[in-house]
Amino acid sequence: MKIAIIGGGPIGIEAALYGASAGLDITLFERGRIGENVRSWGYVHLFTEWARDRSPLSLRLLQERGDTLAPEDVCPSGDELATYLQRIVALPVLQNRVLPQCEVESITRQGTLKSDGWNNPRRAERPFRLVTRGISGERVRLFDAVIDATGVYQSPNWAGNGGAPCPGEERLRGLIDYAIPDVAGRDRNRFSNKHALIVGAGHSAASTLLAINDLMAATSKTRVTWIVRRDVASTGEIYRLDPNDISSGRRKLGERANALISHPQVDVRLKTTVEAIEKRAGRFQVQLSDGASVECDTICAHTGFRPDESLWRELQIAPHPATQAASWSLADHLNAANRRAGVGLSTGYAEKLEEFQRPENVSDLDSRSLLRLPEPNFVVLGIKSYGRDAGFLMQNGFRQVRDAFQLLTGDSELDLYGAEF
Repeated sequence: MKIAIIGGGPIGIEAALYGASAGLDITLFERGRIGENVRSWGYVHLFTEWARDRSPLSLRLLQERGDTLAPEDVCPSGDELATYLQRIVALPVLQNRVLPQCEVESITRQGTLKSDGWNNPRRAERPFRLVTRGISGERVRLFDAVIDATGVYQSPNWAGNGGAPCPGEERLRGLIDYAIPDVAGRDRNRFSNKHALIVGAGHSAASTLLAINDLMAATSKTRVTWIVRRDVASTGEIYRLDPNDISSGRRKLGERANALISHPQVDVRLKTTVEAIEKRAGRFQVQLSDGASVECDTICAHTGFRPDESLWRELQIAPHPATQAASWSLADHLNAANRRAGVGLSTGYAEKLEEFQRPENVSDLDSRSLLRLPEPNFVVLGIKSYGRDAGFLMQNGFRQVRDAFQLLTGDSELDLYGAEF
């Protein structure tokens, strides 16, 4: 079986390592550098420790090679994670299997239209036809199976009311920070003694707010307007904290962000949305739903991400209507988990739901069924598989990788991690 893997991030690289180690014919395509998206936020630290950011397989192979690895209890930065991915790619088992700077432009079935053979397993008899563009130009390649692990980082949600771009946003999108800026480094001058508008109340918003908070201690004119579309919890907190959270890094992030609610240089506007954005004389003019007008120097729209469905356009995949997850089964189980945890769909359940309550880890559920799609031998893995739900952790992705190869090969005994994982 020839398997194409698209995306050179943590889950894509893990899938390539797993498939190659199982003796399968795999090729990984990454349109940029290995770990390209991870490198773009290389200055940010994950809130999960290395113990949960490395798979048993990669850990074992790198240790066998004699690599010196960071302690398990340390939370890596994006740059450190990208370096780890480069180490994996350098393993002999992946030699000549990874193609960076090679973008997959389209995926179809050879000689078959999207409308042919609806929900018919015989579609698997026609190979996938990938058009790729690399250094030497465009090329057509055929594969028996495809794994999409391209992530969501290149598809941020809009800042406008209701999730659509507000007036002025599309025109100014190149000037808005949808990703986490490097406040302490290259972007310092854009925030020091300036007025920043932060939209959102997830982990990205907390990271940017805390970085600006460090500037506030030394620069009295630095200030923030923080836009949150929901109200505070009954405890008066924006971030609901679980004292039993298995991730101490996540809990500390929420605790520190909650403390900023009463900071004199932070203006928190609850139950508020962005209505319009203009730019005049080098400054943004932002109209809010509460009737206020805010003049600021930067806008950080940390409103989450959504999957890019363009690669699936000519395949038999109908994304979930609420989450855009490729698998309706996974979306429904995520929604049920969210309800049990008492959190909303858009924010995910990263603040409250313990790792082993997540769908991939429920003991009486065949987690492989969560990945099955109408299009035979096509699988979506990683954070993209969760659609707009933000509750994804890498440990869940590693378990998805194991499930995916059992599903694609039909071998339920194919397990390179071990029963304890």
